[in-house]
Amino acid sequence: MKIQFLGTSAAEGIPALFCHCSVCNQARKEKNRNVRTRSQALIDDCLLIDFGPDTFFHALKYDINLADINHCLITHVHDDHFYISDLKARRRSRANLKPGTPPLNVYGSLDVQNELKPDCDGFVTKDRSVLYHQLLPFSELKIEDYSVIALPAVHNTSNPFVYVIKKEKTMLYAHDTDIFEDKTWKFLQSKKIKFDLVSLDCTEGKKSIDYPGHMNFERMTLFCKIMKQLFLIDEETLVFANHFSHNGLVYYQEACEIGNSLGFSITYDGLVVNF
Repeated sequence: MKIQFLGTSAAEGIPALFCHCSVCNQARKEKNRNVRTRSQALIDDCLLIDFGPDTFFHALKYDINLADINHCLITHVHDDHFYISDLKARRRSRANLKPGTPPLNVYGSLDVQNELKPDCDGFVTKDRSVLYHQLLPFSELKIEDYSVIALPAVHNTSNPFVYVIKKEKTMLYAHDTDIFEDKTWKFLQSKKIKFDLVSLDCTEGKKSIDYPGHMNFERMTLFCKIMKQLFLIDEETLVFANHFSHNGLVYYQEACEIGNSLGFSITYDGLVVNF
């Protein structure tokens, strides 16, 4: 399997639009891996995770024709992960698709449907250029050759998800979440899942955190400790810190140094991992 991290930041991006902090200033000066766009990922060049405001830029930068992508998982409806305005470009009056091009299948919670309905009901229900599939917590579905499980995230929307994705290998994509609730750990343990790759929220970086819904390096460490105790990961599992905010006060190189000391790798925009 392959994952490409198209964007690796939290909602503000790095450098943030309106900011004088040291992280943003360094990103403007040095560019390269210090610059982060809003989070999005692509699995095996065919399964998209999230559709945020930087999707257009990602398609240009990484030579992705979104007309060839038929499936998109939405984690939650904050607009850095689900940017409906650009999704409207998929309607048949705006997109000149080849005959026989299948619709874009969008998967997510009831929240996704509620966000789609006011602006997009016409081209979802009539035009059918986008098909919405409602997922329930702990539901499992087949998407072509993939087995996907929607897990409840701990975040401040009504029904946020993170995803288990399995084909030849098994991965966990878990951002905009805190440490899971007990019911989620018990579910994973009951499934006897062993992850080959885990990508975890590290929004707050090295900064202390006093609210639920995101993680920092400290909470990531606890998250992984629980996973090891439940035999969900082992020494062979690739663990990535991802989804960084400039407010986490950590540069890319410094994040790498912290990550190395804790056994985590650090994502950057465009990173491709074959596992």
